[in-house]
Amino acid sequence: MELRKIFHTLSFCALISLPLASLVSSCKSEPRFSLSGEVEGGANKSLVLEKSDFHGRWIPVDSVRVGADGKFSMKSDAPASPEIYRISLDDKFIYFPVDSIEHIAVKSPAADFGSKFEVAGTPQAENMAAFEKELMKLDMNNEVAVAEFKKNVFNKYLRDSQGGIIGYYVLTKVVDGKPLYDAADPQDAKYFGAVATSFQQFRPQDPHANMLKGVTIEAMRRRNAGSGKRRVIEAQEVKMIDINLANENGKMVKLSDIAGKGKPVVVIFSVMNHPEAPALNKALADIYNAKGGAVDFYHVSIDGDHYAWREAAKNLHWTTVIDPEGQTSDALRRYNVGAVPVFFIYNGAGELSGRAESIKELKSKI
Repeated sequence: MELRKIFHTLSFCALISLPLASLVSSCKSEPRFSLSGEVEGGANKSLVLEKSDFHGRWIPVDSVRVGADGKFSMKSDAPASPEIYRISLDDKFIYFPVDSIEHIAVKSPAADFGSKFEVAGTPQAENMAAFEKELMKLDMNNEVAVAEFKKNVFNKYLRDSQGGIIGYYVLTKVVDGKPLYDAADPQDAKYFGAVATSFQQFRPQDPHANMLKGVTIEAMRRRNAGSGKRRVIEAQEVKMIDINLANENGKMVKLSDIAGKGKPVVVIFSVMNHPEAPALNKALADIYNAKGGAVDFYHVSIDGDHYAWREAAKNLHWTTVIDPEGQTSDALRRYNVGAVPVFFIYNGAGELSGRAESIKELKSKI
């Protein structure tokens, strides 16, 4: 059954026994946004609408089949505060922001979904799409070009965004497993500070405001600790971004205890106490068992319920640890994690060599 049908059933706004006037009033009281568009060559394919929650998880909201003419449309409840959404097709994604009651239009060929697309409907949605297209053309190995790009992006999209969600999205963007903007870099820290200030001024109640404020304060603390020390830390992290957390038995286990020992290690960030966790763990177990000991996993959970996490972790055959800081985790910030689950791949020498956003992508990279 399509997710669309399931969610329609669950969100039906009133029982049949209610008076018609009450039913109509209830339905009208729920603000909605709409999404429509065209996927050329995507007839009968399934599109899934997902929303990023503040814990970095992607939650399915709705789904729809693309029509024979390539067109699709759907509606969903508007978020309480601005959020990032995405539509997925065959593990490829197009991202866009939603503020409140608005209409977003997306157009993309199925063969190049996520790389060739048009997004329209709101200034922020159009700016985000323009940013993505400019980013695709950037040579990440050219430090001068990257620095100039980040400066231009700030001036073009962030300086006057007035706490728009696009600021949060851009600053947490990851390219080829590395953050585009790094709060530990003094040159980038100023961008975090400016956007955090904008959020505090225009959207102080937005949960993203406190996240950006925390990152900015931490960047200032590190910078004040001494630039020489910061450079040493950065030099050490070029090879490995180490993590030291407790496993289900309370023993501290470092990532460096298992990585760099001659075989690949996958660092997994996820939430164990989540409806989708069993399916994820089953898929991970299939990969782990198929490799026959040729790969190790270091599984980081950001669960708030430690008891439930411990019970679930006991059933897994690889290293599992929990981060007590949850969504404010330093490890999440250092790896620039914007959504979970996500996977980072270290080669046998202990060098960070890749990042995967899905099980399918992970399989192709290890």
